[in-house]
Amino acid sequence: MACEFLSRWWRAALVAALVSFVGVVHAEDVVQLHVQPIVYEKDDLVVQVRLARNDDNRFMKVVATSAGYYGSSEMQLDGEETSPLKVVRFRSLPAGWYEVVGAVYDGRNHMRGSARVSVLVFAR
Repeated sequence: MACEFLSRWWRAALVAALVSFVGVVHAEDVVQLHVQPIVYEKDDLVVQVRLARNDDNRFMKVVATSAGYYGSSEMQLDGEETSPLKVVRFRSLPAGWYEVVGAVYDGRNHMRGSARVSVLVFAR
């Protein structure tokens, strides 16, 4: 009985991991985030957003959050005509751990894909 439960648990974990992996691969097909490898407090956090060219790309939002900071940047996109590289700059950040999330939406405000990266801003 315990062996059967464990076997089901492992199968469920494996399926969840595969579904998560497939979701991540699909999201990276739409948007990727790249940040500077080292950021110090009071410096700017520069986020490069790489977009797959697609006529459905109509809106983009990038959010940076930590325990004591929230910043966001939004911009309209022009579908296929949009440059595949956008740069978003969060100015003069305090030290801390940050989650940076970028998302691309279609004309009906449905999310086409998103990407997430964690960043540590070092104290000086």
